[in-house]
Amino acid sequence: MKKNFVLFLSIIMTCFIGLKTSALAEGGYITTTASSKIELTADIINFDVEIKSVSKDSMDKAIAENKKVSAKVYDNLNKAINKTSGDSLKTYSYSATSVYKYVNNKKVFDCYQVTNRVRVHTKNIANAGKIMDTAMSDGAASVSNISYDVSSYETECNKLLSETSKKAKEQAESIAKSIGSEITGIKSIEGSCSMSNKNVVPRMLMSAKAASLEDDESETTSTTVEAGTMTLNARVNANFYIK
Repeated sequence: MKKNFVLFLSIIMTCFIGLKTSALAEGGYITTTASSKIELTADIINFDVEIKSVSKDSMDKAIAENKKVSAKVYDNLNKAINKTSGDSLKTYSYSATSVYKYVNNKKVFDCYQVTNRVRVHTKNIANAGKIMDTAMSDGAASVSNISYDVSSYETECNKLLSETSKKAKEQAESIAKSIGSEITGIKSIEGSCSMSNKNVVPRMLMSAKAASLEDDESETTSTTVEAGTMTLNARVNANFYIK
């Protein structure tokens, strides 16, 4: 009886092994990776405006001075942007600190410093240089962290992913045909987009006061800002069943 049971079990296992081998022999899958890219013109600019105030006397004086300059800078920035089209201003960071320096290896108080940094987001790239110049004239210490974006990013990404997915399928069909097989379905597929040339080298603009000390000539034209083009990249990884 025991011998018959072992024989029966051996037959069942052999059947399962045969089925598994048959299934693998009849089909499998092909993995393909495809990529595409297009050039897009940036239509959004982002940059930081920093308002910095110092006082040797007290923190209250540094705060009051910063508040005064910030009010003027914010007022003109709000006039320059169009919030109905998605433009915005946001206080990115604010700090009030006591600054120390070392003299003869001793820590010595230097001044009270207050820094207010506002992030500007606008589609008005044509006047971005003028906006920056106005902020500097109003007392801002610097403009930095300039970067660009494309408002139609999601739409363009979806279009490019669709084209790239077709390319991935064509690659799989070509491979399958070369080995005498054909595509029967999709096992898995994933895609992603990324933007290059989004950021530019950080640009620092001197305060109007500092600039006037270094250059006596008066400039009548505003700072030139060129957004240029950005590269949208799409990548698709796909696995296709074949037989």
